[in-house]
Amino acid sequence: MARPRFDAVAVGDAILDIVNPPLRPGAGGDRQSRVERFAYLPGGNATNFALAFAALGGRAGLVASIGEDWAGDGLRLAYRSGRVEARIRRSRTHGTGTTVAVTFSDGTRHLITAPGANADLRLAHVPEGWISGTRHLHRAGYWWTSGLFGGPTVRLLKTAKRAGATTSLDISTDPEGWPLARRKLVLAALPHCDVFFGNEEEVARLAGRSSIDEAASVLLRKGVREVVLHQGRKGSTLFTARGATRVPGFRVPSMNPTGCGDVFNAAYVRASIAGCSPRGRLRFANAAGAWHLESPDRPYPRQRDLKARFDVGLGGGPAPSRAT
Repeated sequence: MARPRFDAVAVGDAILDIVNPPLRPGAGGDRQSRVERFAYLPGGNATNFALAFAALGGRAGLVASIGEDWAGDGLRLAYRSGRVEARIRRSRTHGTGTTVAVTFSDGTRHLITAPGANADLRLAHVPEGWISGTRHLHRAGYWWTSGLFGGPTVRLLKTAKRAGATTSLDISTDPEGWPLARRKLVLAALPHCDVFFGNEEEVARLAGRSSIDEAASVLLRKGVREVVLHQGRKGSTLFTARGATRVPGFRVPSMNPTGCGDVFNAAYVRASIAGCSPRGRLRFANAAGAWHLESPDRPYPRQRDLKARFDVGLGGGPAPSRAT
């Protein structure tokens, strides 16, 4: 069998992040703060996944939509320099998506997003050859790519599975408060999804349960094979039909919280392709997320960075076949 063109293709959002150095958490009400500078960084769940996956040595593709503006030009440059092969739609009616990420020293954030051109992305913009030519397909930036809500995402994941790829989904927090109609759109995709990534709020709210263990069980019964829980400093947990695997996180300074989950996801998929055990996948992903958290100047770690900083690597056996 011919070698697939990609190890992973991400389909979803392309966003320019405007990020401040972490502020001290403050009380409510009006507040004035001063910082030395803002950082303008590539962002969006799919963008971060692709850039992190490529930095970890994987062959990464990205399908996204940007505007015809300076922000879009900056993202295209980031893809080229980050060795991500990008199929980009350029919108003539919307600017590049933008997020103002107000970050605090305790790791919390207030994210304010204008989806912009991300709303123009359609299933027809995803090359069929990219779906059939990847080992893994990752659907991300769900709420910002409204043209892929519901049926298009289901068809995308189903097509990838039929082609022999593994699949994953990360929706992030619903900015409209998790109404049932929007939750049903996501739940319909789970039978075609190998891995669902989310934090505690996202997993619980999607499943409609307050207990994380019960919420994960609900999602597993809907058809997803793995529920992978981001837990920040606490680490991460993998839920499968066989039970739960929990791995503690790494204690590092909280300098760059925006995008940690996306980098975690990329590392988890990279470790899965490398044939790592469940515990090995979680530990490798925890290390990648921790690197991103403490490294605003170089947020996407390489394998040698994680080995040197956390003594974590991709040893763990041969890579699985595409249909696992």
